[in-house]
Amino acid sequence: MRKSRWRSLSGAALALALAATPTVASYAADRPHPHDLYVAPRATLDAPRPLDITDLAVGAEPAIAYAFASRPSFGDGNWQLRRPDGTSLRLPRLTWSVWAPIGEGAIGMAGTEAGPELQQVSGTGSVRTRMVDHFGLAVSPGDEIVAWLGDRGRPHVVEGGGTRHLTMPRVAHARTIGSVWGADTCQEQQPEGGGCTVLVNTRRHVWASTSHGIVDRIGPVLRVSDVNQEGRVLGLVSRRTPDRRACWGAFRADGHRVFRTCAYYVDSFSPDGRRVLAERSQVRWSSVRRFAILGRHGRVVRSWTFVPGAHRSLSQLTWEDDHHLLGVLRAHGQWGIVRIGTDGIVEYAGTPVAATDEFTPYNLPRR
Repeated sequence: MRKSRWRSLSGAALALALAATPTVASYAADRPHPHDLYVAPRATLDAPRPLDITDLAVGAEPAIAYAFASRPSFGDGNWQLRRPDGTSLRLPRLTWSVWAPIGEGAIGMAGTEAGPELQQVSGTGSVRTRMVDHFGLAVSPGDEIVAWLGDRGRPHVVEGGGTRHLTMPRVAHARTIGSVWGADTCQEQQPEGGGCTVLVNTRRHVWASTSHGIVDRIGPVLRVSDVNQEGRVLGLVSRRTPDRRACWGAFRADGHRVFRTCAYYVDSFSPDGRRVLAERSQVRWSSVRRFAILGRHGRVVRSWTFVPGAHRSLSQLTWEDDHHLLGVLRAHGQWGIVRIGTDGIVEYAGTPVAATDEFTPYNLPRR
């Protein structure tokens, strides 16, 4: 069988990056490395516990920044960035579909009649906007680099706390941004050095675009969802068919598969890169209905089920820290941010607010 091949960045943890001094690596598409483990046994996967949201206690405010609007509406609202230190920053009125903090400000995307609009807000509240061709942002494992897909398939990155903007080599037929890997910066010069790699999803394959000016296909992942500090990658390994679910997996930086699961969509690594958030969603209510935290080798640390409805939903699951998730919960006539821990804790992260309509007043960041 022919294996997809690509080069790696000499001396770096990430073999997904292409380098000026390359070494050759290839993905083991057929079986995992003998020292790695499969995902947890089916009996464990089939026994998640219901998420208990009755009489939730109110805990501490989120330890990460989040967006809040007291008067949200479709494509509008009086949004503000709320930081863990208690300070806030006014955001543009347009509702962001996806966003991330950068420096003292934030960067986000909003849908407009003219198409996706990228908005960058400085720590002083000044706003710069541009129209782009594609939705989506990717954030590096250290939260220092934010990437998006610009015109004609060129990945763009912003770093340095929002002060530096760089353009990466074009990827033909690019459709979505996958992930970005780099140690603080895409610059290669001293004292920072290193460079970065942006993984871009096309219709059938994943391509790497690097600050070294190289573009090459990687495999066998069909779509990438995240990368951690060590260069492990989460991605789609087989597409859904009438008879089978789609399957996802994690791969080491040298290309060997760590685990595969067809029970969940694997979404993102924890901040330390040692755990994986995995989800199964329900489109009708725009809600998660089953989710799990997987360990380093795919074993289930803890899993839950949630029953959505017309006035009950759980969405925007993201990592607060290495042991806790945050999500936006609508239940009991309220909207709130809920904290869910590997230790079994389920509580509100801050005081919830009354639900007056279907528009959520909370927006959690891409991490």
